[in-house]
Amino acid sequence: MAIQNSEHASRVVPDEVGRSQAETVDVLEIDLHGYHPDDIDLKTIIEQAWEMGAKRIRLIHGHGRNRGISPGFVNTNTGYFGLRIRGELRATEELRRWIKHTTLDCSHDGSTSVKLKSNPNPTRAAFDWGAFPAR
Repeated sequence: MAIQNSEHASRVVPDEVGRSQAETVDVLEIDLHGYHPDDIDLKTIIEQAWEMGAKRIRLIHGHGRNRGISPGFVNTNTGYFGLRIRGELRATEELRRWIKHTTLDCSHDGSTSVKLKSNPNPTRAAFDWGAFPAR
């Protein structure tokens, strides 16, 4: 799994009195290739991204087309993994605590982006990989 902060680096910087303060992240990208949808805990991922102060999270799951072979889904631009991720994001009421309403961006074949609610006081400086099982 790879994590990328594509538009703004997440790092800890000292403020004017010498304390460490986490900078906010514009877009937090998490590559989910190599995992099964049942292994992904979206609640933990979304919560950690919000705690880091991220404005958006992009979950890279792949487009579901292996060597040009369509998965057979109609009216979709992703495969089984993407459909599972998007379905859970839409259906889980508990995630609404951190996700802005109706902000699911499915325009890219291999990823899903979500806008997060504003966190005025980020408390997390780095993503905790303990939420994921070993590949």
